[in-house]
Amino acid sequence: MSYPHVRVSARGTGLYFETPAEYAAGASWSAREATGWVRSVGVEPVRVHESADKVHLAGGWTRYNANDEPILRNRVTYILTRIDGSWGIQARFGTDSFREGEAVDASAPIGVVGEHLDRLAAGDFDAAGSSVSHPLVDVGIGHVDQYRNHAQVVEGLAAAAARPRSVLDVHAVQAGTRGAVVAATWEATDGDRVQAVFLVGTPEGAWRIGGRSIIAP
Repeated sequence: MSYPHVRVSARGTGLYFETPAEYAAGASWSAREATGWVRSVGVEPVRVHESADKVHLAGGWTRYNANDEPILRNRVTYILTRIDGSWGIQARFGTDSFREGEAVDASAPIGVVGEHLDRLAAGDFDAAGSSVSHPLVDVGIGHVDQYRNHAQVVEGLAAAAARPRSVLDVHAVQAGTRGAVVAATWEATDGDRVQAVFLVGTPEGAWRIGGRSIIAP
């Protein structure tokens, strides 16, 4: 892992670990074993975006019981960062509602991200802030910011670099019935090409952005 390390769920829950010792202290197999779990099989990872020090990697896993029957599936986008020459997982964005073979309409979370970026491009940070849930988790390289209310979100959005000037692409990378990871590419006001992933979920009954990670030059 890279630290601080954070897990963000589309359900609106999250876990934050400042150090490896803190992570290890909270690790337990008991609850997982109680479900009948005996092994997990990972999904072949796919690179969504990459830079010299940050990668967005779409993956996930399936858990199996002793009869080799699947008991839980999840699709997760991992955010890897290179700190002092070493790569680690800085964050995990979980859809937490994935079912194999289930048809999912991802137009709503795609629309939320598209509208959010259009509002940022217009400089309407208050309206852009209405597209997110709290806390909004913003994953950097070696740091993780958490904006816990609307005022903090608006302040953070207004202060952020790489603000969109024109949105080039918005599409779903992974999707479940209650969560999706949406990828976006835009041209920033300084002319740079920016790429990002957003975790979008329905913790309050409506689609809202709960996490983001941006790769900018």
